[in-house]
Amino acid sequence: MRVDFGKLSRKGLLGAALIAAGLAVIPFTATTTGLRQSSQIVISVLAVLGVNVATGYGGMISLGHGVFVGVGAFATGYYVDGLSLPWLVAIALGALTAALSGALIGLPALRIKGIHLALVTLGLAIVFQPLSKRFPKITGGVSGTGIDAKFVSPSWWPSDTRMATAVYRYLFCILVVGIALWATWNLVNSRFGRGMRALRDNDTAAAIYGVDLVAARVQTFAISAGLAGLCGALQVVLVPFVSQEKYGPQESLVIYATAVIGGLGTIWGSVLGVIARTVVGAVGRAAAEVDGFGLIGEFLDLLDEAPFVFGVGLILLTFLFPRGLAGIGRRKQAAD
Repeated sequence: MRVDFGKLSRKGLLGAALIAAGLAVIPFTATTTGLRQSSQIVISVLAVLGVNVATGYGGMISLGHGVFVGVGAFATGYYVDGLSLPWLVAIALGALTAALSGALIGLPALRIKGIHLALVTLGLAIVFQPLSKRFPKITGGVSGTGIDAKFVSPSWWPSDTRMATAVYRYLFCILVVGIALWATWNLVNSRFGRGMRALRDNDTAAAIYGVDLVAARVQTFAISAGLAGLCGALQVVLVPFVSQEKYGPQESLVIYATAVIGGLGTIWGSVLGVIARTVVGAVGRAAAEVDGFGLIGEFLDLLDEAPFVFGVGLILLTFLFPRGLAGIGRRKQAAD
């Protein structure tokens, strides 16, 4: 499989160039803390991309992808610390573990879909926190657990300072996310991807044309969960600590909302959604520091609250841009 660059619009190429330029500047302007935060923003694209694969391309609404992020993080921490596996192996196995859990959870999608599947995945997100407390050896129980193994740069990379190490982790995260975006782009434009979209649009017609409904649904959910699990694995790389507190139901809803804001059924939507979430959050924090605007100031303070921001964002975009940010000024296409 390969990327057909003919499918990329001029706007898409320009957007990619601008994002690449922005990512290149960050290491020269940010502190080590800022670089870690930037890395966390970059890897969050993976979780949103996972929702996009399941919902945007596969037509299966998932409100529980924060669970797969948690599974990837817990599994990676256990593999690298508990089993002393190399980091790259642990990251790959962490994503694979999330993918396998996604395949199991995707089985209900064989019988239910639409709002009922959404409720099942939301229920999963609700029970994940209390359930994870019951496995303290892996999750650290109530208080979480630190990862003793350190993700260090290779010998050929200068690692004499914290900044050099932070830059290496930042570049590593960008590389992994870039490969994941490239692989997903190829996937959705492959024969399997066309089958996914056919399943989303009309499963009866897809079955008539030879799409294996069972395999397609399970594989789609597994791939989407694996992407989210890869996000969790990279979270452990950046912050060597795992805790069930990070993976509450709200986290799953924020991931889904980000995908909707960016635009479902488009690779670019995953990136644009994360950018929009980051920009709005930054504006909210800046506005929260401004005083003297009375009721307007109180409203601006709310911009620093993630639930408020995403609630308002979803309402506005539902009315103004039903196809999300990626759909602005674009004609309807079969695939992005």
